Amino acid sequence: MNDLRRDELRGPDQRRVASDFVTASTATPSFMRRSSRRCDRPQTQTMITPTVPTPAVTGPTRIAPVPSAGRRDAARIWRGRTPLIASDAAWGAAMSAILVLVAGAMTLATSQPWLFAALGPTAVAIASSPGQPTSRFHSVVVGHLSALLCSWVIVVLVGASSASGMAADEIGVARVWASAMAIAVIALVQPTLRAVHPPSAATALLITLGAYHLTWKNSLSMMGGVVIVALMGEWFQRIRLKDEPVRR
Repeated sequence: MNDLRRDELRGPDQRRVASDFVTASTATPSFMRRSSRRCDRPQTQTMITPTVPTPAVTGPTRIAPVPSAGRRDAARIWRGRTPLIASDAAWGAAMSAILVLVAGAMTLATSQPWLFAALGPTAVAIASSPGQPTSRFHSVVVGHLSALLCSWVIVVLVGASSASGMAADEIGVARVWASAMAIAVIALVQPTLRAVHPPSAATALLITLGAYHLTWKNSLSMMGGVVIVALMGEWFQRIRLKDEPVRR
């Protein structure tokens, strides 16, 4: 009864404030509602699988040998080739002998110096260094020809033709000077002609030291041997380079 009388004595504004206070006190806060919703959600449980330690392997382990990079490259280069062609040493020896035999056969057939000492280094250079500028046909022929002409001119200019030489088992001073001058002139002339061929220096020494009595017939025979060796050597080089596409 007292509460009713108090309500009647209050004004409308006071009664509205009191009702709002009662509502606010009885309402549940929003953060509490959110936390209750999270608690109501079912939680997924993760299963933990026990791990069993793997026993260590005892005893010596075998490791497969790994080939080195050099062996792998060599195997790739020489794969699919015969042992004779694959060996540079065997190829060089065989082709050098064939070139010398061809020039020697021409010497036996004509009794002229188709085969002479300077063709030995030329044959080895052609067979052992295929594709090199010094072993090409142009370098071989022009190199020996320039050496022959330069040595002959220097022998005439120095006057060494009358001096004793290798044929007399005695070498004169004039022959020594002529040899040195001939080698120097060849070293200057051949690069200009783009025909550098080091074995041709032996041709110049054979002339300046008097190993051959230089005549037109001997000169033509010697150049004939050079041309034959250069032609066959060019053919052999093409075969060799065609067989070695990986390395070239």
